Amino acid sequence: MTNLTDLHVDSILIGTQAIPEIEVTQALTGDGAITVKSGIVTLNKGSAIAATLANPTTVTDDFKELTIVSLTAQAHTVAVTGGFGNGGSGKVKSTFGTVIGNNIKVIAFGGYWYVIGGQGFTLGVA
Repeated sequence: MTNLTDLHVDSILIGTQAIPEIEVTQALTGDGAITVKSGIVTLNKGSAIAATLANPTTVTDDFKELTIVSLTAQAHTVAVTGGFGNGGSGKVKSTFGTVIGNNIKVIAFGGYWYVIGGQGFTLGVA
């Protein structure tokens, strides 16, 4: 029997399906781009952060999940090209309410981010 300790796995391939890396974290403390495609992103600034989220890559990023959470009571925004779920101009921006812990959870599929959960946010125009 082989024992593995202190092992870090970057990716797993089961059949032809790649299992994405889990819990990649990015901390935003100012306006800017969300650069990770899976894991948790924290928004932590004394005023509202204007973040951008690039569309995921079809097939490569399919089924990756990303949670974006506010650590401050600010009206942070996250904008995505084409809208969440390819919803068009009416759903290009997520605006958080001014409560610590508000969040949005999205999953990548077919080149778009689809909302699968969260609390204290609204989707609207840029």
